[in-house]
Amino acid sequence: MTSHAAFIDRQALADSLLNCGPWKCCSDDQALIDHATAQARAIELEAASLGDPVYALQRARRRVALHCLPLPTGHSTAGELLRLACPMWWRRQLRRLTSRRREQRQRILGRTQKRAGIYVSNEGYRRRIDQTTRNARLLEAITATNQDGDQYTLAELAELGLANPEFRRAELMLRIADTEREADRAGHCGMFYTITTPSRFHPVRQNASINHKYAGANPREAQAYLQNLWAKARAKFKRDGLGIYGIRVAEPHHDGTPHWHLLIWMRPEDEPKVTSILRRYSLEDSPGEVKRNTNVRFKPVAIDRSKGSAAGYVAKYVAKNINGKQHTRQGVPSDNLDHYGQPLETSAPRIEAWAACWGIRQFQFVGLPSVTVWRELRRLKDEQRLADWEAATRPEPEAAAILGELRQAANAGAWDKYLHLMGGPMQPRDAAPIRPWRVVRQTVDAANINPMTGEWSSDTLGRYGEPMAGIWGLVVSSQLGETEYLTRYYRWTFERKGEAAGFDFKRVGEAAAPWTGVINCTHSAIKHEREARELAAKGPLKAFRYMGELKPKRPLWPWEKSILFERGVTESEWFRRMCPPLPREQVNRIQQQAKVDAHQCRIDSVRRRLEHEDRERLRASLDEGRELVLDWLLDGELSLADIPPGVFA
Repeated sequence: MTSHAAFIDRQALADSLLNCGPWKCCSDDQALIDHATAQARAIELEAASLGDPVYALQRARRRVALHCLPLPTGHSTAGELLRLACPMWWRRQLRRLTSRRREQRQRILGRTQKRAGIYVSNEGYRRRIDQTTRNARLLEAITATNQDGDQYTLAELAELGLANPEFRRAELMLRIADTEREADRAGHCGMFYTITTPSRFHPVRQNASINHKYAGANPREAQAYLQNLWAKARAKFKRDGLGIYGIRVAEPHHDGTPHWHLLIWMRPEDEPKVTSILRRYSLEDSPGEVKRNTNVRFKPVAIDRSKGSAAGYVAKYVAKNINGKQHTRQGVPSDNLDHYGQPLETSAPRIEAWAACWGIRQFQFVGLPSVTVWRELRRLKDEQRLADWEAATRPEPEAAAILGELRQAANAGAWDKYLHLMGGPMQPRDAAPIRPWRVVRQTVDAANINPMTGEWSSDTLGRYGEPMAGIWGLVVSSQLGETEYLTRYYRWTFERKGEAAGFDFKRVGEAAAPWTGVINCTHSAIKHEREARELAAKGPLKAFRYMGELKPKRPLWPWEKSILFERGVTESEWFRRMCPPLPREQVNRIQQQAKVDAHQCRIDSVRRRLEHEDRERLRASLDEGRELVLDWLLDGELSLADIPPGVFA
């Protein structure tokens, strides 16, 4: 095949990616929103007319398949049908499909490589910048208020957590460095492996020329290949009794194809077997490509402590995949540049855009305790709250001591001590003394009704009629049982500041989803809109007090502006007057009710604990009595005729 014919084939393949049945990926975002709404509405009407949820779900699945979209899995029939009848679900899926199809088109045409758009195409990078800008404006426009009356924007709260790249990078480096410290204490050795995919996954070569072996795979398919390779290796490790622990870093080649870096610790005597197994599975696919040099597919490097620590080996990869900031090491030339000579500060945003587009997890630890427990322990910084909780629940002394040691290690930032107290590396999660405490929140709200069945439930239901479970704290296991500790004291409510500076909230559907665990109900908004229209029919002055609660579908009429101008009131000030905040007395009543509910919860917990202790004491007394009677029988002090029936039942 000539180069011209190959180019024509690539162009045809690239253009075919834009057609997804009824949906065209070249359409704009407004067309996407309209199409998502139409598909969800059609499924909803069809389900209502058929009256058979199973048959309606089958027809809805065919509609989803025509759009080349994946079906939601792991849900009930009602939950899946409600998802397919939801415009937000369609909008989210179509946006993801469009972004990936358009980016894959750029890769096939050779526009994602070091001489064009490195790691991600320029179009995909601009799309990611626009998305992050919209998200940032949305976070600034939503406020969160807790039961104490403290109010923050979501942007302020996001900066305090792991959404802040500096905090995320610091936590990663702490865990890597302290894991190495614990490995040195245990006498384990470290290895650094690099695993790459075969040539058929790469659209361009290292020199940026077209790769004719490319089979059309996208980065997610390449990531799935590496995950399958790793799964086979881990299964072999388990069969052979080989224990490993460490971190896996996924990052892209210049053409967007992922490869893995593995920083692994193990017992020194296991290192040859571990390396041999990884080499075998890494080279078994297309072995002819690596006859001359196996390092292009699998490269092992032993950690030499004389040249630096394991954290030093991986620090550059961590910085490159987060924000590109690190301390330049003295004596290391081009330490601020990536493998292709690009500054880390400019490479990091493009790699982040690549990972967001393809949904690839960049960092993953293996063989180590739960980091969720570590983060929840670091929430327990208020000594008074912890003392009040222990006074109310009266935990077992052993459980309190276990939590105290782990909490002290977590708050001191000593991951190595935390790792040691959790049982050390290469231990199953079930053997850990602490695990997250997941609870389904209860409610007495009469509006908490399953939208499919129409049944009321005491479990707080989400948008799709399924119970919403969340992490509330930690469960500490001891020899006498399990003890719960509350770590999340605050309950937040969220509201929008308003239609901020031309920002259209309806176009941010996915970001407005209830990821916070708060159900966004529209019943009150519909009610206010209906009341406003009724009042508007009676006269414009009576409708003024409701206009602030409606979406501004039109600007103010000139006569309305003239009245406001004569009174010296700006539009923004007028809206603030028409929509005042809640009275302080009402806020105080809400806070007082929250305190009463929390106090009642503590009382119920103490009551259950006391009842459990009474049952245990009674059971122990019965067991002790039975043993005493048996001793009397054996000593001849008592005969069987003296024992009432049912004692040993």
